[in-house]
Amino acid sequence: MKHKRVPSLLNIIRYDLKRQWLALLLFITVLSSALMVIYVAHLNRNLIGERDQLQQARDQLDIEWRHLTIEQNALTEHSRVERIAQRQLQMSRPEATEEVLVPWP
Repeated sequence: MKHKRVPSLLNIIRYDLKRQWLALLLFITVLSSALMVIYVAHLNRNLIGERDQLQQARDQLDIEWRHLTIEQNALTEHSRVERIAQRQLQMSRPEATEEVLVPWP
């Protein structure tokens, strides 16, 4: 009796890969495409989180700027400045006779 040689598993895999090279190529393409979609979605989520943090920081700075503008307006109000000058610095408006005009050359 003659023994029939059984091909090794490695040879069978090589033979199948040669026959199905297009299917293998498509499988690798689909797999790499799926991995890239996952990676891009991850980057997108990270960027959205960073954008939200930056928007919150911008909103806080905007609120602070508004408060500072209101405070500046309150501090530079003419009547308040005049009142502080009169009370703390004992300043008063000069009379017309006390005014001195400096000639312009």
